[in-house]
Amino acid sequence: MLLLFWLTAQLITNKPEENIIITNLPTIERSVTGPVVEEECTEYDEIIGKYCLLYGVDQNLIKIVIDKESQFNPRAVSRSGAQGLMQLMPATARILGVKDAFDPDQNIEAGVRFLRNLIDMFEGNIQLALAAYHAGPGLVKRINRVPTIPETVEYVDHIMSRYDPSYINNTVHFTITEEGTPLLTNRPK
Repeated sequence: MLLLFWLTAQLITNKPEENIIITNLPTIERSVTGPVVEEECTEYDEIIGKYCLLYGVDQNLIKIVIDKESQFNPRAVSRSGAQGLMQLMPATARILGVKDAFDPDQNIEAGVRFLRNLIDMFEGNIQLALAAYHAGPGLVKRINRVPTIPETVEYVDHIMSRYDPSYINNTVHFTITEEGTPLLTNRPK
């Protein structure tokens, strides 16, 4: 039986951490370990660095959030109306004093400041801060966990798997979403 498994499995070595994974799942095109967007963003590095230093937020986290939110498109608008690089909702942008959500400097400053406030609100728990950034702080504060909204679960898993390499070394959990899609995740449900 072990021989059959070995013949049908593929061996994947993650060079930076030297992790070894044996799986029968197809190879994923994009690596999911560590901050993968480090070199992808050069146009906004200075702005990101300035505000991350000012607010004490890891710029790799911000780059991953921007990559997930807008793929570094400063003119991005979501179906729900979120705008700019960090996809600020218009009401949130107004509260944060943003005059032009499509201006990269204003958008990144407000997004980093907002995420810093959420990290503080959830006492350094990055997963809860990201869930609140995506689903709203009121809901996450009320239930004190990542909501079971499939898009929010996927959002947090996506960012955490790229931001914190130790996160992917946890036990893998299998679940089926409400839409019936199989989901492998490192976060227990």
